[in-house]
Amino acid sequence: MATIRPLAAEEGEALAELRRALDTETTFMLAEPGERGNELPDRSYRFIADDGGRLVGVIDVFASRWRRARGRGAIVLGVRSSHHGQGVGRGLLEAAIAQARLLGMWRLELTAMSHNRVALGLYEACGFQVEGVRRSSVCVDGEFVDEYYMGLVLHRVIPVGSRASAEGAP
Repeated sequence: MATIRPLAAEEGEALAELRRALDTETTFMLAEPGERGNELPDRSYRFIADDGGRLVGVIDVFASRWRRARGRGAIVLGVRSSHHGQGVGRGLLEAAIAQARLLGMWRLELTAMSHNRVALGLYEACGFQVEGVRRSSVCVDGEFVDEYYMGLVLHRVIPVGSRASAEGAP
């Protein structure tokens, strides 16, 4: 029977070898065989909203660097309260979606607190759908808050060079 224990600081290379072995033993890991240590270049990007030299909003899209999830990006969006309701959030989100399409990404995802009706309305208006609920996901002012996990599928094209395209998967 295996012993469960914390990883020791000096076991970094053993852990790396384990991860490489797992990548070859199963297709359930995110990394493909030989990919660890050779991640693809980062395609993450950011747009900002500028109102006369004052930054009033930002959207980050954190793109996965693994081939199996290369077309997926996680969004973080924020707009100053002074600029709510002025189209800043929509502009940032539309710019991020357009850039994702240009980069050949197939999916964007984000989370939104369940009581943030304004953000939920914006995301739904831009095509995002609630895909799940993260119960008690964050603690705000001493209260646990649920988050909706939302996604937008941009297109369902299988990237050239992937195993699925070589095997003729749908």
